[in-house]
Amino acid sequence: MRKIMLMKVFICICIFAMVLPFAACVNHTDYDGDEETQEMTLESGSEAEIVVESEPETEMMTDLYGPVEVSEMDYDSFQSRMTDEEWEGFQQYFPLLKENVVFHYTDFGDGEELNKNGESRKEDEYKLYERYMSEETMDINRYVESYSEDGVTKMKVEDIRVFDLDGDGVQELIIQWTPVGDLLVLHCEKGEFYGWEIMYRGFESLQTNGVYIGSGGTRSNRWQRIQFDNGSWLEEVLLEEEWGEYYVGGEAVDEDTFWQQVDFYETEEVTRYEPVRCLS
Repeated sequence: MRKIMLMKVFICICIFAMVLPFAACVNHTDYDGDEETQEMTLESGSEAEIVVESEPETEMMTDLYGPVEVSEMDYDSFQSRMTDEEWEGFQQYFPLLKENVVFHYTDFGDGEELNKNGESRKEDEYKLYERYMSEETMDINRYVESYSEDGVTKMKVEDIRVFDLDGDGVQELIIQWTPVGDLLVLHCEKGEFYGWEIMYRGFESLQTNGVYIGSGGTRSNRWQRIQFDNGSWLEEVLLEEEWGEYYVGGEAVDEDTFWQQVDFYETEEVTRYEPVRCLS
């Protein structure tokens, strides 16, 4: 029995001696595997770093779109998006935008209220028209600088529309600015440029028939249109909703008649084009 026990002990020792190197090999292999794994992780990490490094480029490309300064606009980028008629109309304003040619400037606060006969409105008369006269000259650089603070330009172009507002065959250029929210409506006639500035709420939802909304509040709205008239801008009130009172062409009407006329003037909105920043 003792010999058998000794023999078993001897066999165990031999087996242990044989397994130990193998185990060491296994551990060594696992360690090498870890090294490979680490190398792969590092390589993957390098690729990840490359991706991270490329993100600013993606942001830069995205940043080409959206509000930009006039001097940074890529004008050619509009051609593929506009109709031929819009592109042709847009190009006539390039001297003003690119070369800083002066224009006759009109502020929306300088209007004269007129009655239905086109005469100065008396206190008890309905305002059917408002005429805005061009009383000073301006250029785009000075216009933008007038909204600057401490030499920092904040006025940027948010979008533009090219559209013949009054059907006279001349395409106007309508520039929406940010962050002030004002619009500059530009007209070209006989080599001269004319600009009319209007607050955003006074020129909303421009329709393809030239009608837009001037809003003074929730229940104070006017459906209007504007035309260029001998060096001035003439704005006509087509419909008005004023706190439960309704007017069509300056005449009081009932609510149903009013909203039927609103439906008549609603067509679709004029296309807006977002500017693109130049790459150079």
